[in-house]
Amino acid sequence: MFSSTDISYFITSLGCSKNLVDSERVNGAMKAAGYRQAGGPDDADILIINTCGFIRTAKEESIATIFEAIETQKSRSSPVGRAEESTGGNFGRKVVVIGCLTGRYISAVTSEIPEIDFIYGLPDGAFVEKMSRSLRIAIRTDAGHGREPLVPGLAYAYIKIAEGCSNNCTYCAIPFIRGPQRSYSPGSILDEVREAAGRGALEMVIVAQDISSYEYGNAGLRDVVRNMTDVQGVEWIRLMYCHPDRVDGVITDLLEHEKKVVPYIDIPLQHVSAPLVRAMGRKGDFSSYMNLVARLRAKVPDIRIRSTFMVGFPGEAERDVDELVDFLKEAMLDRVGVFMYSPEEGTGAYSLGDPVPEREKKVRYGRIMSEQREISAAKLSRMIGSTVRVIVEERLDESTWICRTEYDAPEVDGIFYLTGSDVAVNTIETARVTDTLDYDLVGVVAGSMPPQHHISP
Repeated sequence: MFSSTDISYFITSLGCSKNLVDSERVNGAMKAAGYRQAGGPDDADILIINTCGFIRTAKEESIATIFEAIETQKSRSSPVGRAEESTGGNFGRKVVVIGCLTGRYISAVTSEIPEIDFIYGLPDGAFVEKMSRSLRIAIRTDAGHGREPLVPGLAYAYIKIAEGCSNNCTYCAIPFIRGPQRSYSPGSILDEVREAAGRGALEMVIVAQDISSYEYGNAGLRDVVRNMTDVQGVEWIRLMYCHPDRVDGVITDLLEHEKKVVPYIDIPLQHVSAPLVRAMGRKGDFSSYMNLVARLRAKVPDIRIRSTFMVGFPGEAERDVDELVDFLKEAMLDRVGVFMYSPEEGTGAYSLGDPVPEREKKVRYGRIMSEQREISAAKLSRMIGSTVRVIVEERLDESTWICRTEYDAPEVDGIFYLTGSDVAVNTIETARVTDTLDYDLVGVVAGSMPPQHHISP
């Protein structure tokens, strides 16, 4: 047997923030078992790849990452690992694959990529022990490690409050991969929040496939959020991934009245054409979504609304794209992401085929993004001269810092280039906006000066 204390590992986490939470839990479990976290993939004895299997492009990225890791393993003239068995055998370098891709296609991945040293589905509490047993590694048990970030010292933490999804949108494979929604207990969620705040995270980003569906016994999303507000060190709470059919009074009340809940919401609308939305297994349309946007802005005048849209769904015609463009012009959403439809086996829409050509999907994608680029530029320019709260995340040079406003979620939205002195990472500053870039803002420290005015969307 090898000893875990002699073996290093590195985790590559692909896909969404929910997947990243899984990777961080694996990271904590690996440390608890005695393994050492390597500084990078080239320095690791075990490469753990947490894959994504949501849409075709994500699956292609996962497969490419696996083959790259295998090629790197083969190309080494000498193994990284220095762990040896009593027989003198060297541990070498192993590739381990887990996550959504293997959770759905474990048999195919096993047969088609036999070079993988250990394959597992969705990571759970048994993963590290089973992997270790398969690779002949003796592990220790250290209860002192819980979930641990892959990158320490971040000013934010993702807090996953549920697993799986029960919405059964016809284009989405998540229910097949992760099962129906199971909400986590308020106590376990609060424990993760306390751990994150204890590490110095100021912002808690609430995530799940649909946080608006959270329900655990008599507890709902309101209870989870209010529990978080009482934790010392928590300054910002952000609501991500709210299904539009369930953005109700609970959510608007949290946005309007809870001071630590930032004025920001992510609502993946997917489309506004009524026939397409129905075909996707949803209820909304142009009018109802405009009413939703208006209602949110009436309750929270300075709110920033993010959404995601899909192009190329079966049956989408040019008139549907025109309607989506008209919606963007009228709604003036603050942040928009777009992705191209890909048929997924087992989903309700799979039998519809993939009638929209890839070239046409790309054209429609470009059209939507071009329209939103102009909207974003116009909205950002209106912020010049205003003051905003920013969370300081990184030092760029002697007098410049990379920050985010409360209106920007980590990883998916813009950044704020702050100029100033006496600024520290992982603090919240008040800044004055002086200029804009494509999707980003530029500004200077405004000290403790209160905001002069709010810029409404």
